[in-house]
Amino acid sequence: MALLKFVVWTACAVGLGIFLAKGQIDGRTPLDHMERAWKRNVNPSQMDRMRNGVDRMKDGLEDALDEAKDAVGKKTESAPRERITAEDREAVNRLIAQKR
Repeated sequence: MALLKFVVWTACAVGLGIFLAKGQIDGRTPLDHMERAWKRNVNPSQMDRMRNGVDRMKDGLEDALDEAKDAVGKKTESAPRERITAEDREAVNRLIAQKR
């Protein structure tokens, strides 16, 4: 039984290896797709790094520009409302009167 399991798993692994090396997906083998993804993400070329840096800087500048436009175009807010009730004001006045 163990030998049969070994043979089946080995056949599956060999079949998967053949598919990865020879199978075509969008005109390339799956191994080619993995190599391209690896080169782009794990070990990018100098041009890819420059492009990513420029994109990040461009996004940051656009965000800063939007924030500056919002800050400049914003109208001044009215004075804040007092939320002190008449009772609170009387209590504060009594405390001030006691201090004098």
